[in-house]
Amino acid sequence: MAGVPRLLPLVAVAIGGVLAVNALRGAPNLVGAAQSFAEGAVSARAAAKPASSVLPSLNVGPAPPAGAVPACAPSAADLAKEAGLSPAELQVLQSLGARRGQLDQREQSLDTQVQLIAAAEAKLDGRIQQMNSLKAEIQALLGQADSQQQAETDRLVTVYEAMKPKDAAARMTLMDDSVRLPMAAKMKPRKLADILAQMPPEDAKNLSEKLAQRLNGSQAVAAAQATLTPQAASTQSAQNNAPPSGASAATADNSAASSAADSSAAPAGKHTRGKSRAHKAAVAKNGASAAGDTSVNPPAAKSG
Repeated sequence: MAGVPRLLPLVAVAIGGVLAVNALRGAPNLVGAAQSFAEGAVSARAAAKPASSVLPSLNVGPAPPAGAVPACAPSAADLAKEAGLSPAELQVLQSLGARRGQLDQREQSLDTQVQLIAAAEAKLDGRIQQMNSLKAEIQALLGQADSQQQAETDRLVTVYEAMKPKDAAARMTLMDDSVRLPMAAKMKPRKLADILAQMPPEDAKNLSEKLAQRLNGSQAVAAAQATLTPQAASTQSAQNNAPPSGASAATADNSAASSAADSSAAPAGKHTRGKSRAHKAAVAKNGASAAGDTSVNPPAAKSG
């Protein structure tokens, strides 16, 4: 019995050692469990914060009383009063703003129209250039045709002038006016006279009349062109050389002075011309009297 009490402390020490060894083996698991518990607590707190922040925005509170009037937007009069303006001034400002908006819209529409007009003008200018180039080509072709026709007419004139007048007259009588009139207009007068003398009188008459009408028409056209050309040139020169107002005044003064000088010199010229006329009349009278004396008293014949 005395040995039993001695074994109990040994058993207790052995059990404590076993427990200590087990505790040391499970220490890492305890640390991981504690760490995971701490992380779970932190995440729970973070999730709880948004919910708590949303709750105040819900304005959960006591309901408004039944007799309370809901708030509304301020009127124009209130705004004018706050800005220190009268209702009339506020209305004027509002109308000016509306007018400005209308003007802006009109300006935008005008800009669009201006762009369209500019595009149309550019297109029209291109079309005009094309027409001018086409006109130049047509004029060049017409000039070539005219030159060829003139060369052919000159060749026929040379041929018919080299022929005998009788043969040329017989052939020109049968020709059409569109052929023989240009030929007759370019022939030498002597050759044309010989050919007309050999033609029948009726054919010669018709050819002469048509040739005269053709020449008169060409002369009228040339005269009209000569009349129009100086007028256009004078108009252009007058526009280019138009003097300013000061220069026109000086020109008017100079013209007035020259007219005054001419008027002052006119009596002297008239007096001189009167003297010359009187002198001529006296000379003529003296010559007539001398001729009368000679006719009345002829000179005596010389003695044998």
